[in-house]
Amino acid sequence: MDSSFGSRLAAARKAAGLNQTEVARRLTEAGFPVRTQAVSKWETDTTLPSARQLVELCRLYSIRDVVAAFTERERRGRVLPLYRLAVSAGTGEFLDGDAYDTVEVGEEVSPLADFGVRIAGDSMEPRFVSGQIVWVRRQETLRSGEIGIFLYNGSGYCKRLEREGNRVELVSLNRAYPPIRVSAGDELRVFGKVVG
Repeated sequence: MDSSFGSRLAAARKAAGLNQTEVARRLTEAGFPVRTQAVSKWETDTTLPSARQLVELCRLYSIRDVVAAFTERERRGRVLPLYRLAVSAGTGEFLDGDAYDTVEVGEEVSPLADFGVRIAGDSMEPRFVSGQIVWVRRQETLRSGEIGIFLYNGSGYCKRLEREGNRVELVSLNRAYPPIRVSAGDELRVFGKVVG
């Protein structure tokens, strides 16, 4: 796997769901005017962003540990929590916040990942299968269409969030499972976005 600074910037941008044009626009709006070509040059290691531009990029990409995200030495020994109780890709299981093991991960895991959970069930097939570990970036909100880890009425789920107007649903990738409609009185909490 390519581990250059530019390739890591590109991976972080993609994990954040942004294209190069959107990044250039957001940097410009934040007071750091750049063109799409500049973002492309950063990602191909032709040039480097300034320190202030890099700080803003990290904010856009939700990168909290810059050293771990961009240096080989730190990434080799990265350790993340892996929760013992699986989240459901089916009917729903409780997510226990205290029961986890720590596992050492390599470059195959996104630099944006904060923790891992195992999938239980087949409702997210074919993309995710029962027993598979998914890696998650901790965040409290998701955009419509993003896959995340949720606490819904006391049970943990891995689903795609679909939002249109006042309608909110947790949707399975396996069409055999109907969407879960979130009603006004329901408890819904986002644990994070699946990044790998």
